[in-house]
Amino acid sequence: MSAPAPFKARTIVLHGPESTGKTVLAETLAARFGGVAVPEYGRAYCELHGVDCDADDLLNIAAGQDAAIDAAGRETSGLIVSDTDALLTDVWSRMMLGESCFKAAPPRVSGALYLLTDIDTPFIQDALRVYGDEASRRRFFALAKAALEQHGVEFVTISGAWAQREAAGIQAVADRFPQLAEDIP
Repeated sequence: MSAPAPFKARTIVLHGPESTGKTVLAETLAARFGGVAVPEYGRAYCELHGVDCDADDLLNIAAGQDAAIDAAGRETSGLIVSDTDALLTDVWSRMMLGESCFKAAPPRVSGALYLLTDIDTPFIQDALRVYGDEASRRRFFALAKAALEQHGVEFVTISGAWAQREAAGIQAVADRFPQLAEDIP
């Protein structure tokens, strides 16, 4: 396993099934706390290569996301809010391939805090989304939660309508990083 990045202590990672508000919440939290939002590398990768991913594709996606988080860490001394990380790519691998694509080493845990987005929101289909049926969403959420528990990371589950999710996300960041909350009017 690679050594943790020096900026891990100030990184929040959004974690959960597709169409649960991760992108919007990442952008909202970064703006609220004067941080940097790191977009989902896998979305751009799949726009170019399609969603029929094999283990090599998923490892490339994880490496791309890790690189994007690393780049954000070099560009800011503030909060980093990543839309996803290699740990969630591992969950995707388990959903798509039935097993982890991480054979040589476990996925890198990038965040000091993970926000696990619940499936209690309507699924909105787009050209890249794969798991919209209720059973798949429940399975994805269970795998995502299990991954966080297995890796022993700090996480908060984010549920409810958008206003509740936003408030819970802001509160979770303020609780984990009280010095950031002091700087917000």
